[in-house]
Amino acid sequence: MPSSVASHGHDKHGVNMNNLRAAGTSRTSKSSSGLRPPHDWQREAEEFSALATNVRNQSGALRDNSSALQNSFETRAKNSQFNTQEALRSKLQKSESLNGLLTETLNGTEDELAALCRCKEKLEKHLEKRNKALDVNYKRLQLRAQRPDREMVADDVQSRLLNQGRLLQSGVDKIVRCLEKTEYDMKKLQEAKDALEADKQDKEQAMQLDQLALNLTTPDNVFSMTDGENLTKKVFSYPHNWYKGTGQGVQDARSIQNDAARLRRAVENMLNESTQAERKMDNMLVNSLRDRTDTTKAVKLHLVNQLNAVRMELKAALKKRSDLNAAIQAKSEPLALARHRYQLRKQRPTRELVHDEVEDALTQEYQDLQTICNNLEMKMAQVNKEIASLSTTLASLESTVDDKDCAFSLDMQCLDLKAPTSIACSSVRTGRTKSSAIMALQDKIEKMESQLSDARSQRMHMESEIESVKREVASSRGGSVAGSSQC
Repeated sequence: MPSSVASHGHDKHGVNMNNLRAAGTSRTSKSSSGLRPPHDWQREAEEFSALATNVRNQSGALRDNSSALQNSFETRAKNSQFNTQEALRSKLQKSESLNGLLTETLNGTEDELAALCRCKEKLEKHLEKRNKALDVNYKRLQLRAQRPDREMVADDVQSRLLNQGRLLQSGVDKIVRCLEKTEYDMKKLQEAKDALEADKQDKEQAMQLDQLALNLTTPDNVFSMTDGENLTKKVFSYPHNWYKGTGQGVQDARSIQNDAARLRRAVENMLNESTQAERKMDNMLVNSLRDRTDTTKAVKLHLVNQLNAVRMELKAALKKRSDLNAAIQAKSEPLALARHRYQLRKQRPTRELVHDEVEDALTQEYQDLQTICNNLEMKMAQVNKEIASLSTTLASLESTVDDKDCAFSLDMQCLDLKAPTSIACSSVRTGRTKSSAIMALQDKIEKMESQLSDARSQRMHMESEIESVKREVASSRGGSVAGSSQC
């Protein structure tokens, strides 16, 4: 008999000890002779027989109840074990599902983190290129600041250089802001990745323990409990919080992934738009520089031609001045001779001081020679004035040509400064536009040409006058010779 039956007042044979003691003490009365009556003995035997039958019946019922209770406990234990196994299997399936979701989200987070790293590297490269382009723009501005004062004009090149600098600086600011946002999103992705990895590691460890618990058939002394210890949980949340925690982590990670993807698309669009705008601006600037150098070169060639013409004109004017000087020197001796003759004739005796034809001839010769010399000196003064004007014009043209050379050289150096390949773009040159400086130069050139034409006409007029004076001198000499021969 199990120990549980003995604990209810029965012995190992199933006899109720309380009833047995009560029955043994109920019949204690005896007769005076010390013998019991037969009917009492008979009745006691019957009572003991009925008591034994009752005790036997109770013991059988108790054994039947004990067997039924034992079978019920065994069935309950089997059902509990089955429910535990089913719960473990269900938990394993749920954990595997969540682990798969975590793995998928973790892979997406790692991919997005790698994409952001590539995006950051791309932004850093673009930032480096734009800094180089800004340096080229600054050097071009510094070079053009060295132009002569005459060439310091607010042309298309200067305005486009300033616009390019502002555009590049705006692009640099945008890239810096994108880099800051990229680093922030990378930090958030790394935090989400760490949280997902920790959750995934916990899930895998829990799955491993649940699998061990499912496969466990015999108790392990490692986890044996001491006497009096109960199966109590420590610190655990409810299943819906367990689902909610993992789901919230996955949702947060996917939200950060979506933000990072939008950021990458925005960065790509920003880089494409800024690169196209910077290429267009650089293209316009290069075309303006080429137009400026071509215009400067054309103006310089025109000025060089004018300079050569002025030099030739100055050379002719110098030659003419030399001829006039020689003519004046040639007329000074006859003039002195006429003066000497006149003074010599004044020394005649008083009776011979007659205003005769010789006096008239000498006076006429002296006046003619004096007029010729005065005209020659006047022409000499005009020629000297024209030579001074030509010299001034020549110096101005030489200075202008030198300034054009300097400006052309500086603009060519600006062209030689190449922007980064991602920003610089070769394209078809646009049509030339005439700036105010070019118009001013053309007006100045036309003015110089008109001055040169006036100088040529004056020189031709002077030459014609000189020829007429020479003819007059020659005719006067011929007349004086004829008069002297007649005398």
